[in-house]
Amino acid sequence: MKENDLIDMLHHVEYEIRHCMLIPECRDEAHILKEAIFLSFFVHARVLLHFFENSKGWQDDIFSSDFGFPPVKLSLPVELKTRFGKDMMHLTLKRLRHTAQSKPWPIRETYSAIKPTATAFVNHIVGNFVPKLQE
Repeated sequence: MKENDLIDMLHHVEYEIRHCMLIPECRDEAHILKEAIFLSFFVHARVLLHFFENSKGWQDDIFSSDFGFPPVKLSLPVELKTRFGKDMMHLTLKRLRHTAQSKPWPIRETYSAIKPTATAFVNHIVGNFVPKLQE
């Protein structure tokens, strides 16, 4: 991958991190707005999980490793990662497995798993790419 392409992609990586890490406030009684915020958070979280944890995918995918930041397995249990696919993007019988206790989206756990790696990645980019961005 060309360095210029990576530098051009930093805007898109920043967009995913920003929209995952900056969660807007909403009122508990605004159920549809709350669902939209949660869905937005988890879509961006799912993108970042793939970006940080993997180094292979479709030919045109980029990963943190393309920027010299090694893949990191985030501290999310497998059953929570499953929710990014089956529960979020498919109408499936697997949704019936949830109880009132397990159904709420794991916002805190997911945010806490991604934040340290996203912060370390941003620090890596600042340390290694900012001089190239200023050229």
